[in-house]
Amino acid sequence: MSKPSGAIDMTRGKPINLMLRFALPMMIGSIFQSLYSMVDSAVLGRFVGSHALAAIGATTSTTGLILLLATGVTSAISIVLSQYVGANDTDRVRKGIVASGWITLLLGVVLGLISVFAARPLMQLLKTPEDVIDMSVLYIQIVCGCGIAQFAYNAAASILRALGDSKTPLYFLILCSILNVILDLISVIGLNMGVAGVAVATVGSQAISAVICILVMFRKYPNLMPKRHTLRPDMPVSLKIFGMGAQMALQSLFLSVGMMVITRVINGYGSNVVAAFTVGSNVQNLAVMLFSNFSFGFSVYVGQNFGAKNAERIKLGVRQIFLLVGGLSFFAGVLTLIFAEPLVSLYVKPNETEVIAYSLEFIRIQAWFFPFLGWIWLYNSTVKGMGKINISMVSSVVELCSKIGLSLLLPIWIGTTGIWFAAPIGYILGIIPLLIYYYSGRWKKLLTVPAAEPAKA
Repeated sequence: MSKPSGAIDMTRGKPINLMLRFALPMMIGSIFQSLYSMVDSAVLGRFVGSHALAAIGATTSTTGLILLLATGVTSAISIVLSQYVGANDTDRVRKGIVASGWITLLLGVVLGLISVFAARPLMQLLKTPEDVIDMSVLYIQIVCGCGIAQFAYNAAASILRALGDSKTPLYFLILCSILNVILDLISVIGLNMGVAGVAVATVGSQAISAVICILVMFRKYPNLMPKRHTLRPDMPVSLKIFGMGAQMALQSLFLSVGMMVITRVINGYGSNVVAAFTVGSNVQNLAVMLFSNFSFGFSVYVGQNFGAKNAERIKLGVRQIFLLVGGLSFFAGVLTLIFAEPLVSLYVKPNETEVIAYSLEFIRIQAWFFPFLGWIWLYNSTVKGMGKINISMVSSVVELCSKIGLSLLLPIWIGTTGIWFAAPIGYILGIIPLLIYYYSGRWKKLLTVPAAEPAKA
């Protein structure tokens, strides 16, 4: 398979160097995603009002759930195709791209229709305030109803990353961010469209970026362009992607519902604790950008080498990236501890002393456990790259049940401090099934299974 500029062959070279080249564009992309979310909020808050902000805020759990379901499927695309790339099987890669297109189309239509018709009942179920519910419903109907735009971009980006190309998706994420800002200003300020304007800007920028990204992808990889007679989906390949995607979507659904339960537990401790959790989570999300993409991107490395049936190279990569993630996460934790107070001050007024105290306690506990967070992501990516989504699911169940149980039990003895310790202990317990599977060596049996057969180990 030809490797144009920008693509990285994960089956050759030092793993740590490959991951640095591969994950840095993903890290920059994460920053841009955060920035354009901030721009949406800033434009609404400054030019429409707090009611508009509240309307979009009320949709977070609903839109997040729908997009997580779609992300599960697009993640499966990346894993399956990376295995075919590693096996140097251009025919299966091409079939995988065709299957991805059909699955994305089906997903976009089904979830789009569900979003349009279920938006109002869902918002009513969540007890959305009457003064913002109409805006919330409209936002969901536009963003999720036209969600195929984002699904198409995510699918194209997943295909490119499977090929070892993380730069091209970054370029189009930057394009999407710039377009989003421009369309925000035109639709909200120029056309006075309010919440609908932000929704249209989001969908419009995603659609334009998706179309251009797909065109550029086939220009860079002309040998992967499907021919007219190959547009019929290959069932074994389609079922492999869909089956893995369904498992990952189910995992995302489970995690979303679990986080809702944890949020309900936290809500029971009052607004100050809830505010502290929000502030602390924002600070943590900022800090983990330093190492998270090295863990998440590792599934492509494992996928390609798994397809190439190179067990020793997978083991070498795990050792090297374990040390890299450990070092970066420790550094991120130290920086977070040093700058905890100024970071909290960005979100909380100086006179809100109780919120500040809770926020600092949250951050100072979480920061010490950043290495375990990075490592659970790393080993999750490792087993996912092998296609063992069921092992990842077991880990998620252990982690989430631990978090829920500990968030209920620990406060009995150590007060609200127990809530903050629940998540780190959950990481440590959740990583155990992953370590048992990986170091048992059972996964090596999968490398002896012919490509046409499903893995059972």
